[in-house]
Amino acid sequence: TDGKHVVFRITETRETTLVHEFLSNYKGVLISDFYPGYDSVMCKQQKCWAHLIRDINDDLWSEPFNTEFEAFILEVKNLIMPIFDDIEKYGLKKIHLNKFNKSVKNFYKNNIIDRDYTSELTIKYQKRFQHYKESLFTFLEYDSIPWNNNMAERAIRQLAIQRKISGTFFEHSAPQYLELLGIAQTCRFQNKSFLKFLISEKKDIDEFKATKRLNISMMSGPGERSEVNDNIP
Repeated sequence: TDGKHVVFRITETRETTLVHEFLSNYKGVLISDFYPGYDSVMCKQQKCWAHLIRDINDDLWSEPFNTEFEAFILEVKNLIMPIFDDIEKYGLKKIHLNKFNKSVKNFYKNNIIDRDYTSELTIKYQKRFQHYKESLFTFLEYDSIPWNNNMAERAIRQLAIQRKISGTFFEHSAPQYLELLGIAQTCRFQNKSFLKFLISEKKDIDEFKATKRLNISMMSGPGERSEVNDNIP
């Protein structure tokens, strides 16, 4: 999703071939979780801090007495919280976020590069921060690039709910369901009524102009007229 459009693709496995084919000519910024298949996509990337923070919290709970890891995460917190505070105040504007590049550089100098840690957990995150150095802070360089992939998570939430209800998808019906879900979520992201779009018989959601009220007149029988006047959300 790009925030206005939602597209679903289904494959038998989560292999990287589809990712590279689908994004082969993409020139924007790819915002994603830490699935390794995205790492080699040839475009600017922003990794999701929400996923990273969740992983950190899980590991903190698993090793509550790991003082080295706790000290390391405190440095991460001291780096990222002022950035989040500025985003809260000013939004995702590079004119306000560029100043944090110096803090990022100092963080890597003092906590990542050539640091000797003894805890396996701390070393794991040291390597993770080193590996994703170029894609953890892309949002500091461009306007309107989020630090998380919550938008994509919102887009697939309905799919996750449906899988939980159904348990699985049948091969013959999944493509049709995903196509319909993509249309529904695109309408949602553009604040347009999915039902109104279907009734309109239009083909392009971008060009579809939703009205506040829907008036449908249809013949119910000879000489009879049935009118539906409904405010569809």
